[in-house]
Amino acid sequence: MTRRSLRPSLVVCFIILAHLATPCTTFSTPSQGAPAAFLSTATDVLYHLANPPPLQSTSLSDLANTLIPGPQGSDVDILAYVARPSSSGEEDHNKPVLILIHEFFGLNPSIVGKAEGLAEELDCIVVAPDTFRGVMTTFIPRAIWLALSTPQKRVNEDLDAVCKWVEQQDADDGAPKMRLMDRGLAIMGFCYGGGKAIRYTTQRRFDAATVVFYGSPLTDVGYLKNLRAPICGIYGSDDVQFPESMLRSFKDAVQEAISLSGGEDNSPLRGSDITVYDGVGHAFWREMEEVKKGDQPQLAAYEKCVGFLRSFFNEKKEAQQS
Repeated sequence: MTRRSLRPSLVVCFIILAHLATPCTTFSTPSQGAPAAFLSTATDVLYHLANPPPLQSTSLSDLANTLIPGPQGSDVDILAYVARPSSSGEEDHNKPVLILIHEFFGLNPSIVGKAEGLAEELDCIVVAPDTFRGVMTTFIPRAIWLALSTPQKRVNEDLDAVCKWVEQQDADDGAPKMRLMDRGLAIMGFCYGGGKAIRYTTQRRFDAATVVFYGSPLTDVGYLKNLRAPICGIYGSDDVQFPESMLRSFKDAVQEAISLSGGEDNSPLRGSDITVYDGVGHAFWREMEEVKKGDQPQLAAYEKCVGFLRSFFNEKKEAQQS
């Protein structure tokens, strides 16, 4: 990005930040007040201006391969990319499901690549919905505006619609279907998507495991103790958006929620883990190619995430067979 192209972007960003700084601004993020949200957004602006995403030539309609009916009573449909493992077949209706939420650029090729990789690795169905309802961008100010203007309530309703659609998919041979909670459901997101993921599971889908890749932490124990499944958080030590003190508070809140919901041996949150990788900042895992090449800590973070999800899904499978 040249200095000339950077200047108008900065102007737009500071207009957005000025709007955020006004008293009338509302934030749908539990446990994060206006000053913290303003600082978080400001650091996010600076990071992504310094590290712009690659230009995209694929349109959203070409990228998505599935159209999911939106929330009941709405006139919207949800574009999504659905990835299936190579073992896909008659048993798809009973495979575990991972819902993958994009970062603030919207549904994009990077998320599609991760969806395909995770579906194959975990032998699960991965659904990556477009939570911006038809918009994708590489223009940083617009991406920030999309993230800030997409309320959690609307995301929750869209994800509920996605879950309903998954449960309604019939087996080809007419075999009985298991409930989604019995098959194993996990919600995973990156950056914007990570923050939306943990707020969805703590507000609507308590039985789903949660994976947060450098998304806004949730430190309200009142929300966390609602969960009936564990949390995996992955962050970088140099992420100025989420400093060490904030991540420590996140870890402490998860630990307190475990204590309040049965303790280390009996809590449904047992197995939760918040990992911070040294020497990397925000959004350090961009492409599946980094994992394939063995780049670190991208490979370590991927293996941590996959190990967590595999353990959760296997526990569900064992419960089905018992």
